[in-house]
Amino acid sequence: MTSIGLSQLLADAPKLLPTYLERTSHLTHVTKGIRRSEMFFLYAAVAVAKPKRILESGRARAQSTLVLSLLFPDVPTISIESDAASADVPIAAERLKERANVECRFGDSRHLLPELLRVGDVVLIDGPKDFRAVKLALWLLRTGKPIAVFVHDLWLGSPARDFVDRQLREVFLSDAPEWVEQYSRLDRRTRAMPAVEAGCRIAYGATLGCFPPLSGNYASRLLRCNVAERVERLQESARKFRGRPTRRRPVDFSAFGT
Repeated sequence: MTSIGLSQLLADAPKLLPTYLERTSHLTHVTKGIRRSEMFFLYAAVAVAKPKRILESGRARAQSTLVLSLLFPDVPTISIESDAASADVPIAAERLKERANVECRFGDSRHLLPELLRVGDVVLIDGPKDFRAVKLALWLLRTGKPIAVFVHDLWLGSPARDFVDRQLREVFLSDAPEWVEQYSRLDRRTRAMPAVEAGCRIAYGATLGCFPPLSGNYASRLLRCNVAERVERLQESARKFRGRPTRRRPVDFSAFGT
């Protein structure tokens, strides 16, 4: 299997950037969803590994679904949305009407993804969120089938992100300073990013995490994830009881130039 990691990503990205730009240049910028630098992060991480299929959970208005279908035009994409009655459904259908390699489904991705998963798949989880997303990623990786699982909304400073940083050191993220320095320009049109100390990780948007196949015991990692989730719930309840503010997201510097 092709090596997947931050170093390999940074080495492959310059060679893959022209293809990414060619296939997505006609798309307009959107203010919601997975940003351009994050979609390129996903593409550059797994394109060389040649995924057999893309599985996506959390379709919403299908911007990321559309981009995936364009970046991997010969690869089937199966997209799952939980709410069939959402106002986003007709918007997504219109956006995807000419994408023959996309299949849209509705249901709970926590049940559907394990049923659908095959060897050689790449998975993007944009719903569920937080600890539930991390646990789902670990469950899928535990099967040994996916090339990689991507989890969105791993905000720097969030409880789920803290767990990933402490316990899942093989995971690499789209707010890595080396990535932001080189490719945040994909998200900006005018203003420059604020200056930061070299190598310093700042809160750059919702953040996409790449979970490659992990070493060690998945059962132990899942147990620790469950414990961390329960501890955070207890701490959040205590903060509310004491009238203290809940944990907030840090300043999102990716808003500069959008």
